[in-house]
Amino acid sequence: MTIQRVAALINPSARHGLAGEASDAAVEALTAAGLEVTPLLGASADEALELARTAQTSDHDAVVVVGGDGTIRLALQAVYEAGVDALPIGLMPAGTGNDTARALGIPIDDHPAAAAIIAGGARRLCDTATITLADGSIHAFGTVAATGLDALVTERANTLPWPKGQLRYPIAAVIELARMKPFPYEISVDGQHMERDLVLASVGNTASYGGGMQITPAALIDDGHLDVILVHHGSRLKLMGMFPTIYSGKHIHRKEVEQLRGRRIELRSSRTTPIYADGDRIGELPAVIEVRPGAVSFLASAALGGE
Repeated sequence: MTIQRVAALINPSARHGLAGEASDAAVEALTAAGLEVTPLLGASADEALELARTAQTSDHDAVVVVGGDGTIRLALQAVYEAGVDALPIGLMPAGTGNDTARALGIPIDDHPAAAAIIAGGARRLCDTATITLADGSIHAFGTVAATGLDALVTERANTLPWPKGQLRYPIAAVIELARMKPFPYEISVDGQHMERDLVLASVGNTASYGGGMQITPAALIDDGHLDVILVHHGSRLKLMGMFPTIYSGKHIHRKEVEQLRGRRIELRSSRTTPIYADGDRIGELPAVIEVRPGAVSFLASAALGGE
């Protein structure tokens, strides 16, 4: 597929407001790669979503996200709403986590290389997922849906004034672990029902979130399934010891951790339990999370599955 004209969806608030210079460099790299670029600058998430919807109905060849996983989520929402006629998505990573780019093998700190992938036009069909809340609203996402402790950690990290970048996540984890209480969950995975007292329940379409934390290390972005990680309630000391192992994915070998896999996951809790996806707060449980196999076409390296 030939890519010539792209709509560049830019969120200047990505990377906690540090994305301005990165987005300028990204647009320059796209132009240097021979692409005609129409910048779409969203001053807020709501405005960026409207721009993503507009881009999906335009005559461009692709929508390029200049930002992080939160901005990609908005582009995926527009893809979900556009259906089978959706334009492919290209990535110029400029966020805090950049876990979608990791899953696709797209260079995170090399704008010319990422632009070359987009200009190359190779497409890779990948899965997305949706979260349906109690009010009936449907929210698309691409990486991990987090509930329980990891949602609270993300919520805490988003409010920390310091430090910038990925270091805010382990600091937020220490704060939340110190005040942790178990969440009573009702869980259904493809119709299999269970009840658990948990610290967290995460549902992954990709292996990582939060900038490379391998919460669902076996998850693949194109396998047609979602991976579920349940962490059972235990002592704070054990959980603090477990947290660093999430970066390598070795937490799955601990007895507190239960792994499941399915296509439709239902989560409920008697406690008020927020749910985050791609680093953004979506709402609260109950929620139904479903995979959408092959729902999005990403521009990706031919060497890593693009065609």
